[in-house]
Amino acid sequence: MATSLKLTILTPEKRVVEGVEVQVATLPTHEGQIQVLPGHAAMVGFLAPGICDWLSSTASKGVGAVSFGFFEVKGSELTVLAETFEQPKDVNLERARTAQSRAEQALGVGSGDWMGFKKQQLKLQRSLIRQQVARHGSALDE
Repeated sequence: MATSLKLTILTPEKRVVEGVEVQVATLPTHEGQIQVLPGHAAMVGFLAPGICDWLSSTASKGVGAVSFGFFEVKGSELTVLAETFEQPKDVNLERARTAQSRAEQALGVGSGDWMGFKKQQLKLQRSLIRQQVARHGSALDE
């Protein structure tokens, strides 16, 4: 049985992580979080907006905010294909706080427009996820 997985995270713009040996990875899905360990059954799934984190074979931790996408577990490889993936160093914390404030204000006013409501709800969710990732990153630096 394999003792590690090779993690690769790709977005349309770049390779965020490539071939990193990990002991465990946690991914957000619409059904909740999923943990992928070495020896996991082959599968393909959808990613939901949330936090993706992993523990490398050298015991270092990684974390990022994922918007949406897909993942595949095949043999000893885990591939994440995300529309966006932001690591703590990529997050502008002030911008995320401003986005949160704007979304909360827009949701508080309530226009009765379902699509507008859903759009603001997703903006609020993304801003909160980004802030969490930024905090995770500062905790990893300590």
